[in-house]
Amino acid sequence: MTIKLPADQYIQVDGIKTRYWALGEQGSPVLLIHGQGGAIDYWYRNVFAIAQQHQVYALDWVGSGKSDKPQKTYNLDDLSQFIVRFMDAVGLSHASLIAGSVGGILALKIALQFPDRVDNLVLIGIGGLGKEVAFPARLTSLPGVGELLNHPSPGAAKFMMQQCVYDASPYLNNSEFMDLVLRNMSSEILQFQTRTFRTMGNFFGIKSEIWQPIRERLSEIQSPTLIMWGKQDRAFPVGHAEVAAHGIPDAKLQLFDQCGHLPYLEYADEFNRAVLEFLSTHSKRQQPNTSLHQNE
Repeated sequence: MTIKLPADQYIQVDGIKTRYWALGEQGSPVLLIHGQGGAIDYWYRNVFAIAQQHQVYALDWVGSGKSDKPQKTYNLDDLSQFIVRFMDAVGLSHASLIAGSVGGILALKIALQFPDRVDNLVLIGIGGLGKEVAFPARLTSLPGVGELLNHPSPGAAKFMMQQCVYDASPYLNNSEFMDLVLRNMSSEILQFQTRTFRTMGNFFGIKSEIWQPIRERLSEIQSPTLIMWGKQDRAFPVGHAEVAAHGIPDAKLQLFDQCGHLPYLEYADEFNRAVLEFLSTHSKRQQPNTSLHQNE
């Protein structure tokens, strides 16, 4: 099956050449935020469906995908600010944020710091709600070990998918998809990831100074929130979904059985329907359509 992707666009954000997608001509604005090790490519089963009813943006945040990969270390605050400045650059005064994994931590930080800019939150298997995180990530935090593991290969891509989804066979048997995975596992990307993870975690898990402040402030989230999680998520345990659902006022929780860390891929049709229904119920504002198709 051929993987269809929107046209790449680029814009400068803090001097970083940043790849993004922009599609959809009507409806309220939506911004897709991938997780660590991710890229906008992984939203390919979602963007066209959501764009039928919304203006959709997605970006490769700094160090990811086809965006620039500077040698400096970015922490979570740096990354969340980068996303806000991307919104400024493309003229997004506000949007609903759909965010997965570590991207979910970034979305929460944005919602807490700039509540007027976040219409709704869709949080998918997010990190940062407890110390628990997958062992491979903890392993990369060790000095020297992370660097040793930063060598992309078909075997590494296979292992990643086996860790990320409940049933990896449909993906492992799709050479086009596995090429996409390997493309987003360059040494530069892996090195950037390792530097970032070391600011938030160590061999024992996510650092308490990262997850405790976020967990303690969940009750301050003002945006309507949909939490989506795979019951068999190996990256961040499904128990964290309950933490988010109980902590965020009036949050809605949807769990996917026989599903890992990527429900937007593993159950794309069900995911898209749930997101569109949620957004239609909670849509607030339209975004002036001024810069959807500008290249810089």
